[in-house]
Amino acid sequence: MSNSFYHERYCLTKTQEEIIKPLLPAPKSTGRPSLNPLIVFNAILWIMSSGAAWRDLPAHFGNWNSIYHKFRKWCADDVFENILQALVADTEKYLLVQIDSTFCKVHQHATGARKKYGNQAIGLSRGGKTTKIHALVNENFQLIGLLLTGGNIHDSECATSLLSKVNLDGKTVLGDKAFCSTRIRDFIQARGGKVCIPDKINSRALHEFDRELYKARNVIERFFLRIKNHRRIATRYDKLALCFLNFVLLASIMLQL
Repeated sequence: MSNSFYHERYCLTKTQEEIIKPLLPAPKSTGRPSLNPLIVFNAILWIMSSGAAWRDLPAHFGNWNSIYHKFRKWCADDVFENILQALVADTEKYLLVQIDSTFCKVHQHATGARKKYGNQAIGLSRGGKTTKIHALVNENFQLIGLLLTGGNIHDSECATSLLSKVNLDGKTVLGDKAFCSTRIRDFIQARGGKVCIPDKINSRALHEFDRELYKARNVIERFFLRIKNHRRIATRYDKLALCFLNFVLLASIMLQL
């Protein structure tokens, strides 16, 4: 790869490339010459961080349309999810599971997907069209669960489906008052987990609550802050939820690097 790539603001450093290179799909050895996986990865990273349109991709990365189609293929093949799992291989060693969500404003260019694909996790509320990122993060800033919904969906509606993706045995779940419901508490405890969620003011039943441990929940707030440093996540430009979700996975990969 040309040394000019290492001067790109949003590209991987040489050290990061050494980590990522063995985790990328190997180029085909037959047929037409394949795109260099590292160049493709850097191009996708540039798009995510800059927030630019695919057509504005700098020419030295290659043809923007070819890289976009490679990105779509990697999304379909779970390439980014597999890379993230490889980087956080020791996820069973964590003790805390932090659950929360964040809103992302949907740009007008993200609307207009074909009706047969559904609403693509875009909701309409008083704040306009938004997408909500529901995430599970451990105390090491590692993403261990991810789900997209429309911004009008309440956090508690998808909490159990998100928590069911991870092992809660012996773990403590930290969440804000949005997750204070008997259904969610019973679900966590039935799976061997402990609950650290404050009661709402109007709660009839009061539960034990560790205020000092609850302070550790700042990790997931900082996690959202960091991934939103990438402009294509702070504002959603992708019509398809699959593409937007994989950009979130890519941002989580960069946190591990």
